[in-house]
Amino acid sequence: MTAASGLTLQVLNGPGVSCADATGIVDSFHRRIAGRQSAGSDEPVSETVDGWLCVSGAPAAQGGTSCSKGEQNVFAAVVPVE
Repeated sequence: MTAASGLTLQVLNGPGVSCADATGIVDSFHRRIAGRQSAGSDEPVSETVDGWLCVSGAPAAQGGTSCSKGEQNVFAAVVPVE
């Protein structure tokens, strides 16, 4: 999926979270932060989406996204450019 910064992310679902739900959470988060984080940004951005606290790491440092809700976690890693 494409992050708000334009980088490509691979979503990794944690225990108890389906792949479809994990992708939906990360997609909703990146839609919500659209325009707040460019690909060259050195700053993380956080937002709560449907009860999930999500943080997008600094794109300039290839920071991924992590979302948590209680004991559940979802991660999205930046896919390296080949």
